[in-house]
Amino acid sequence: MDTPETSAVEDEPKGDRANAELFYELAVQTFQIGYDEATAAEMAARTPIERLADAQLLVLRAIYRELRHGHDQVTAQTAGLAEHTQALSEHADAMDKLRGTLLEHADALSRYRGRG
Repeated sequence: MDTPETSAVEDEPKGDRANAELFYELAVQTFQIGYDEATAAEMAARTPIERLADAQLLVLRAIYRELRHGHDQVTAQTAGLAEHTQALSEHADAMDKLRGTLLEHADALSRYRGRG
């Protein structure tokens, strides 16, 4: 249980969500193992405090994964907003150039009409 977590899908938000759900389910199962379901040997091997500690550890891992999932979503949304901002900036620049071109065209038309 003390092994370092290295996941092939560490940067994938869906993987973090699935891991969070898995850890949550494991925590619920660990916590629900009560006196009724355990054999005498299991009861002697694991005290209620140890089972509670295992459940708490799994819940903390689930919380970590959920927070990681949220962080990954925020990062993706921030990158999307940066791309959108860049596209809007380019569009605004193009509209500014178009405005200048239209003003020049209007000036040319007024000069042409003034001759005639």
